[in-house]
Formats: sequence, C-alpha cells, structure tokens
Amino acid sequence: MIKNTFLLCVLFIFSAKTMAQISLSVGDFANAGDTVRLSQMQNSNLDFVSSGANYTWDFSSLTASTQTLKDYTPIGFGSFLILATYGPFAGSYSATYFNLTTELPIDQLSAFLPIQISDLSQYTKRSNSAITSIGYSINVQGQGVPFKSDTIETRYSLPLNFGDVHDSRGYTYVDLNPAADIKYIQHRQRHTEVDGWGTVTTPLGTFPALRVRHDINEIDSIYQTFFGTGSWIGTPPIERTEYEWWTNGKEEYLLKVVVSNFNGNQNISSIEFQEQYLGLDAGMNELSLNASVYPNPTEDLCFFETQLAVENVMFYNQMGELALSASFNGVQSAYIDIQDLKPGVYFCHLHTNKGTIVRKLTKL
Repeated sequence: MIKNTFLLCVLFIFSAKTMAQISLSVGDFANAGDTVRLSQMQNSNLDFVSSGANYTWDFSSLTASTQTLKDYTPIGFGSFLILATYGPFAGSYSATYFNLTTELPIDQLSAFLPIQISDLSQYTKRSNSAITSIGYSINVQGQGVPFKSDTIETRYSLPLNFGDVHDSRGYTYVDLNPAADIKYIQHRQRHTEVDGWGTVTTPLGTFPALRVRHDINEIDSIYQTFFGTGSWIGTPPIERTEYEWWTNGKEEYLLKVVVSNFNGNQNISSIEFQEQYLGLDAGMNELSLNASVYPNPTEDLCFFETQLAVENVMFYNQMGELALSASFNGVQSAYIDIQDLKPGVYFCHLHTNKGTIVRKLTKL
C-alpha cells in the first residue's frame, strides 16, 4: 500500500512538472552574435486565434516555402556614427544588437535620389526587464546613418508570465537631409498580452509554450518633394495582430503569425516558424533586401527591380484579398500598371524561384 502510494505521488509530481506553466526571462531571447533559422510559408488554414490556460496547439502540418537565417549582429560591427549613437556609452540608447529589416520603406526611395541608400537595420536593447526597439540606421553611400527613436518602444516586458499585459508606444522621425528632402515618421501603439500557456507542436518538435499576442496600431507619414511642392502624405492606419508562441531557450518565437485587421476580420499576412535546415535558404540579403518596388507612394505605375527572376507579381489589400496580379517570364525588372487599384496600402508579393519577396506599397 505504501509502495503504491509512493508511486502515485511520483507520477503526480512528474505530471504536474510537465504541465507546469513556463516563464520567459531575458535568457530566452536572442543575444548579440546569435543566429536563428526561420521558415516561411504562404497562407494557411491555421487556427491561430484559439488560446487559453493549459492549451494544446498542433501546428505540425506547417510546410516551409523558404528559409532565412536571422542574424543578431553585435553593435561593434556598425559605423563610427552608429557606435556614437548606439554604442556602450549611449545610455538608454545603448544597443545590444541590430537586424536587417524591411519594416520601413525608406530604402525603396533610392530610385529618386542622387545617392544610394540601402540596408535598413533595426536596433534592439536587451535587458533583464525588457526587450526594446531604440531606433534604425540606413546606409547612405555605404556609410551607416543612425536615427534614434524619440520614444522607445517596449516589445517585451520581462519576465513574461501567463496573464501579463503591457502597453507601449514608439515614435521615430527620420530626416534624410541633406542627402534628400525626405522625411519619414513612424508612430506605433502596442498592446501586448500573454493570453495562453500549454503545449505547442511545430515541425521543430513539441514544447511547453506561452502564447503572446501583440495588437499594433501604426500611422506612417512621408514628406516628399517629388510630386510638386513639398507635402506630407499620410498612409492609411495600419492595424495588425501578431500571435507568437515561445518556449525556453530558443532565442526567438517558435511560431509567429501576423494578421491584418479590417472591419473585425483577420487575414494572415505572414507565417514564420523555427525549423531545421531544409536547403531552402534565401538569405535576407538575397531574398529580401535586393529587391525594390518604387516609386512608393505612387499613382498609376510602379517598377520592381530584383536580382532574382520574377515569375509573377500579386497585390493584396489589407484584408488579405488579391487585388491585382501580373505574370512575367523570369524577368528581374519591369513596370506594372496599377491605375485600377483603389487608393490604399497593398502588399506586393514578388514570386521567384527562391521564394516570395513582400513589399508594402501605397497607392495614392
């Protein structure tokens, strides 16, 4: 009897341990010098909304179409200006690492400029209490030029536990003078909630997990002098939700689903998840950065240019609906007539033999 009771206690303790809620601390997030391999896929019939306490998510059917290797580059690899802005003596703006990003459309304006701009990077500060976005930089004629965020946005308030809620906002002002009379403002509101815990299964395996939901509202404005006198152009408000599944010790989310929100409807914009190497690599430099869609914003025509052969181009509105498509025979550049599109923000998908490149385009 005593033996049976002991065995039952052992089984109870083991079961309780395997089903316990996890907590995320700074050690579960990427640090300078880390790399994470991420797979991407097209739209799927995922149940990405369901969540709760002691929940089981099964995403084992995810199938990658492309893969990228995300680098968390140490701040020491930046230019002198970047080191002065984000280096170890920059106080609250002292960055831990930076990543190449396509979050702002600034590098796509290079077609209008007498100089070359490229390699937009986002800077992150990692601490025991938070993961924050502190600014950007962009290469101007090969020289990294920094733009600090006037208001620092908190992406994750640490530690993260089930039921945690936090709100943050970010404000970034970019002025390309004297290189060009172009200014860009990004204003973002973020509401984050840890709304689930349990077990998640992805192609990488099965893990104890927290589900983190970010509701993001963003308003962008561009000042330009290309079309008549200088004027500010405000893009339609961007409303999106990012669903993330995290576990301990993996440096990034196991799975992230980004959806656009319109009139209460959610439509998947992107799906990204960690996975083993599949030979589908299209590195960030090759697949994502070496492509431009411009002018942006535009009225009647847009032009795409990439180092990869493009088979077709599709424009999706913010509801995820296909608004326009055009077929090409493996060209690397071409004009597209978009005069039939209604004014608004679109996601331009360039389909290549190495994956899909996505660019955001504003139709005036």
